[in-house]
Amino acid sequence: MNTELIIPALISFFATLIITPYFIKKFKARGITGFDVHKPEKTEVAEMGGIPIFIGFLIGFVFVIYYFINNIIEFSAILSTVIIAALIGVIDDRTGIRQRIKAILPVFAAVPLMIIQAGHHTMLIPFAGPVDFGIFYPLILIPLGVTVVSNAFNLLAGYNGLESGLGFISCMFMGTASFITGNNIVAVFLFCLSGTLLAFLYYNKYPARIFPGDTGVFIVGSSIAAAAIMANLEVIGIILLIPFIINGIITTTDILRGKPIEKFAKVDENGYLKPPSRKYVYNLYYILANLGKTTEKQLVLEFWAIEFICGLMALSLLIF
Repeated sequence: MNTELIIPALISFFATLIITPYFIKKFKARGITGFDVHKPEKTEVAEMGGIPIFIGFLIGFVFVIYYFINNIIEFSAILSTVIIAALIGVIDDRTGIRQRIKAILPVFAAVPLMIIQAGHHTMLIPFAGPVDFGIFYPLILIPLGVTVVSNAFNLLAGYNGLESGLGFISCMFMGTASFITGNNIVAVFLFCLSGTLLAFLYYNKYPARIFPGDTGVFIVGSSIAAAAIMANLEVIGIILLIPFIINGIITTTDILRGKPIEKFAKVDENGYLKPPSRKYVYNLYYILANLGKTTEKQLVLEFWAIEFICGLMALSLLIF
């Protein structure tokens, strides 16, 4: 693998590993914290970890700008998408934007991709073959894709290491698929983000010292969507998003039925999760937790395993 793929990822990894403790201390000093509700003792933890994620990623990705000077438009577009997503996340983490408004805000992160008309208008649809969406691709499908994926990542969150771990696995597989298909800009982009997320996971894994917040979640979600669009790997992206899609369907269906929302499971004295009753809005991790006695750590490992399997399925489409 070329050094322009490996070195930036390593730079992002070590940059994030070094700067995250500083932000943990800084956020705690400023009261930018939340309670770890899935612990019996409800530990206070630093929030808005998307800031060190963004900085660590940026240090590595900008390092290779000279490699892609002939593709500066594409380079700038995908970087602008991440910057806008990060800004939306910061505003939400600091002000608490209403859910209905927050759900549509990621559309702004799609604007740079729409301007350059990223990707191809023709998509290979399973069982239907190639379909040319024409002008509807940049005007409808790009903003819809970025918005849906960002919200899907936001819905599947809330446990130590869940978002950063799933993001790392997704970015690694999507980055590998991009490399195989010759989309080096996207590959570097995703490997930088993979390195960042792996380093952040060290501090976010059970027991978490920092949460990614909506800043981190929006960065990862919008990045996966942008990468799939720019590398023309929409089908690969959909397979990688299977857990998120299932979770979104379950949650949205219950919301449309008018069920009240209970965001968190309770935790007994032994650390086992106790999901709310079915009268509340449900999600995929409540369903998995109900299959047997499950701790937070076990549940996150199950999700990582599911996402890893989805990644293998996605790559098999390119290899076989």
